[in-house]
Amino acid sequence: MSEQHGIADAGNVVVPAVLALEAAGFELSEQEGGTMIAVSDRGTFIAESPVALLGLVKLIELRGWSWQATDTEINTTIERFGWGD
Repeated sequence: MSEQHGIADAGNVVVPAVLALEAAGFELSEQEGGTMIAVSDRGTFIAESPVALLGLVKLIELRGWSWQATDTEINTTIERFGWGD
């Protein structure tokens, strides 16, 4: 049986997220106020943290630049998680 792993968004994942983005070919910069920008030949990504940047990169990897959810996907997800209550 394989070992189960877990990770949480916390302070100790910020530097590894920066290193992962740089290893993936992104150039990172920080704007005044802390907003992070990652740029590569794949595009420009802007977020409040390196971990969020990494999430945006993965979103584009999985869904492409037509990443937006359809009305059906939105409604199904809202219902599934009970966010409309």
